[in-house]
Amino acid sequence: MLKAEIKDLLEKPAWVLLIAATLFYLTGLFLFSHFVWSSDIYEYNYRAETGFENYIDMVRRVDFVRYILSPLYIFSLSGIAMGLIKIGLTGHNIELENRLLFKIILIATFFLSLPLLVKSVWFVLIQGSYTMNEVKYFYPLSVLYFFDPQELHIKLVKALGRLNLYHLAFMLFIAWCIRIYTKQSFMCLFGIVIYTYGLGLLLLQGIMILIFM
Repeated sequence: MLKAEIKDLLEKPAWVLLIAATLFYLTGLFLFSHFVWSSDIYEYNYRAETGFENYIDMVRRVDFVRYILSPLYIFSLSGIAMGLIKIGLTGHNIELENRLLFKIILIATFFLSLPLLVKSVWFVLIQGSYTMNEVKYFYPLSVLYFFDPQELHIKLVKALGRLNLYHLAFMLFIAWCIRIYTKQSFMCLFGIVIYTYGLGLLLLQGIMILIFM
């Protein structure tokens, strides 16, 4: 039944899926920016003697730019992932239409947008009271839990925070969807996704970690 529903989704035009993926990401981004990074949190941690109103206006303008660029972010992320995975599929002589692969990845980006929603729900509805540092160092279901984030550079925290189970779910979903349209085994396809997109992700975060160590 789930397979049939996914196939129905993949029949939708790519632009419809792009809008849906963007709106999902934008929802999490808006909730996180306005309800977690609220004006009260900014004001509580603001150290300058004057000019908070100008400062918060600047912050919200930056937020607005991020909202406007959300479609470009989702499109670029999906395009890069598609390019990497397509190289792996081609190397194994597995044929899959580019448009179909792109739509599969667009749907999979819902997993990558979940952390913003999880953070928003956790801090606003569950924890309630929190500090700016608690937000900065909170990366749910990531390898960051094996480290003490307070001892790391914030850039390292972000890099390690991106290595999480949401990316694993992203890759598992892509491999599963590709299997629906090919004769390859799931493990073979998951391996291809791992050593293309997964390896690319690890290399990128590794470079960031080396830069800031």
